[in-house]
Amino acid sequence: MKIQVQDYLRRGVPICRGIAIGKPFIFNLVEDDIPEFTIAVDDLDAEIHRYRTALEKAKEELAQLKKQLEHDHILEGAAILDAQQQMMLDPLLNSDVEQKIHKTRRNAESVFQDVIKQYQKRFSAMTDPFFRERFKDIHDISRRVMSHLLETVRFSLADIPENSIIFAREFSPSDIAEANNAHAGALVAEAGCTMSHAAIVAKAKGIPYVANVNFSSMELDEDTLVIVDGRTGEVIINPSPETLHHYQQLYVKLNTHLHALRRAGNLEAETYDGYKVRLSANIDMLNEAEMLHQYGSSGVGLFRSEYIFLANERFPSEEEQFHIYRRVVEKMRGLPIVIRTFDVGGDKVINDRKMPHETNPYLGCRAIRFLLKEKEIFKAQLRAILRASAYGDVSIMFPMVSALPELLEAKSLIKQAQEELRDSGEPIATHVRIGCMIEVPSAAIISDLLAKECDFLSIGTNDLVQYALAVDRDNHTLSGLYSATHPGVIRLIKHIVAEANQQGIPVTVCGEVAADPRFTPLLLGLGVHELSVASRYLPIIKNAIRYTSIVAASTLAETILKLPTALEIEELLNQEYKQNVPEDCFYNC
Repeated sequence: MKIQVQDYLRRGVPICRGIAIGKPFIFNLVEDDIPEFTIAVDDLDAEIHRYRTALEKAKEELAQLKKQLEHDHILEGAAILDAQQQMMLDPLLNSDVEQKIHKTRRNAESVFQDVIKQYQKRFSAMTDPFFRERFKDIHDISRRVMSHLLETVRFSLADIPENSIIFAREFSPSDIAEANNAHAGALVAEAGCTMSHAAIVAKAKGIPYVANVNFSSMELDEDTLVIVDGRTGEVIINPSPETLHHYQQLYVKLNTHLHALRRAGNLEAETYDGYKVRLSANIDMLNEAEMLHQYGSSGVGLFRSEYIFLANERFPSEEEQFHIYRRVVEKMRGLPIVIRTFDVGGDKVINDRKMPHETNPYLGCRAIRFLLKEKEIFKAQLRAILRASAYGDVSIMFPMVSALPELLEAKSLIKQAQEELRDSGEPIATHVRIGCMIEVPSAAIISDLLAKECDFLSIGTNDLVQYALAVDRDNHTLSGLYSATHPGVIRLIKHIVAEANQQGIPVTVCGEVAADPRFTPLLLGLGVHELSVASRYLPIIKNAIRYTSIVAASTLAETILKLPTALEIEELLNQEYKQNVPEDCFYNC
């Protein structure tokens, strides 16, 4: 719909799709001034006890929040709060605080603040936005602990009025977890990104969310009417009667469609002319494994293993990794899981390793390059995964392979690890499938050579688009150039699939392209065998598959491969999707 002239509009980055109509609620988080004073020697143990008590109260709050999210079947949100609880138990963090209280004889609030600032400095030095976002979890925890140390009252979004459009500078995961779903219409933030834990919780709770909106100059009061369009990123202040009527109708359509998708969770991921598709989930954390069963997933197509040590300063030991991998494999209940080896290095710095500064970490010593240099770390992880393979259907996948020798050397290390484990009597699976991610153009071009050495290939579209087009996907000034519909990207995907088919191995697509239902027919038409998406997108993609004909999808792919521009391809995908899945208001209205 064309916005009326009298509508006052702000545009931001859409985070969670949906429509909300309501009154503004300004959520201001005021940081307290932290006092600093000296503790008497005889009172140091009592001060440490005070810190532990505050920590325990904060953990109890998170436990209650997590319990409520699990009760509401918001499992991704519960998984994030579980990760925050694990951060609170981090012995490095807590021993550091307690030792500094003893050493400096300063009060717990002051010491705790200093330790959190050290964490902030370390995370801020990482250029990968995902890892910078993880500090926000630590900051979220620190605010909760600090409120108990200072004995201040925390305002909760559980207490907001009905039909509230919540405006804030930035939201934390637990802020959104506490939000009353019946009253929280939408979230509008001045800062935020699609990869944040706050975004994940908002999506899991189904709250429309728009970030990067400059609302400081807006006149917002209790009589203001606000519309938030989480599909387009539009925030409309005091809409015209025509605009309001349009969005009221759209709101009803969206909710009806969403309920229908969730009810269809146990249906097969199969085109209407009988072509079955493997639809798998991407997971980062242990507890996310539960959600995929709820939506009828075929398994896990990508477990990002590096996130298990995100909040720590060291790589986990083989034994620590084994227990984590075993738990997630057992949670699969027999479904297959693909564990990707650590994608670290460059900007993802671990403090117990001396790593050189790199001016361009995205093109530096990361992922498979880093692991082949740090064979001790690599072997420990491979051994841990192989040991976990005795408890389920496990595959191993290598990230950012750019040349055949990298793959061959990695496979050689797997063989060594298998022989060592068998010699020591450790039970491991007879056969573990091995694959690699195709994320850079060189790997795409030699996909025939890589396919001969693999049991499967997985296309990481986010990085493939970035590297193929030489466009930083996190640079908002170049966002118009970052396009998955670029003919070069489509042709690379076609080439990869064709070469894999020649070798008789399947190809999975993961990343944002796989999670966009408008791309589903194109990917199937190009010959993709499996799609792997975040759990929350499983119902949407399954619905798109069920509205697709494999014959029509093949014809669509042939047509698109002849189109010369990204815009023409995008327009055709939109047109086809609107025609074939007309009731999907999330993408079509």
